[in-house]
Amino acid sequence: MSWRGSGSGFRSRSSSRSSNGGSSFSGGSAGGPPLSVMIGLALGAGLIMLIVMIASNANPGGFVASAPRPTATPRPTATPRPTAAPVASQPTSAPATGGANEPGGSNVVNETPAQTVEIRAAPDALAFAQTSLTLPANTVVRLDFVNQNNLGVQHNWVLVNGGDDVAAAVNNAAQNNADALFVPPPDTPNALAWTAMLNAGQTGSVTFRTPAPGTYLYICTFPGHYLAGMKGTLTVTQ
Repeated sequence: MSWRGSGSGFRSRSSSRSSNGGSSFSGGSAGGPPLSVMIGLALGAGLIMLIVMIASNANPGGFVASAPRPTATPRPTATPRPTAAPVASQPTSAPATGGANEPGGSNVVNETPAQTVEIRAAPDALAFAQTSLTLPANTVVRLDFVNQNNLGVQHNWVLVNGGDDVAAAVNNAAQNNADALFVPPPDTPNALAWTAMLNAGQTGSVTFRTPAPGTYLYICTFPGHYLAGMKGTLTVTQ
């Protein structure tokens, strides 16, 4: 009889422990918060930490982004102005070399003429319309030769330094210069100035400095014209 009672008491204590254990799993220890509350708090804290970490990675320098510092605007540099190249001075006078069918002569100059004269060909003869001409010495003159003739022939005007003997030598030199239409070759001795060989109706000019006072001949060097008498006299005065 007494053993059963004792056993009955043992079962009573086991039931009490089982009841306490079930109460600890569902509600936690006696006097503390329930387990579900603690899990919720832990998840909330973890979510807050995750938000903080994401915000920190998006803005490593802190939550408040500092405004960028303005950069100084570079000052414009002055562009250097190009300097003009010096212009080579041209000689005021130089003897002309006289290329193919061009004006030339030892007295030809590149200067402003002090005087201008005109000579024409005779309209119906192998001759100059003006067979005499007077000019002052050491004067820059532009001579315009007008080949207006009815014969349709070519003419030029050549000033020689001398009389008929010098004129004949200059004329012979021109006859051997057929490639340049029978004008005197460059640097022909005693050929002071000459125009280009002109067709009928053309006008040619030559600017030259008159020689020393004296008498000089001017001729046409087209083949046969000087021998036919196409010449004139230039008188240079003091």
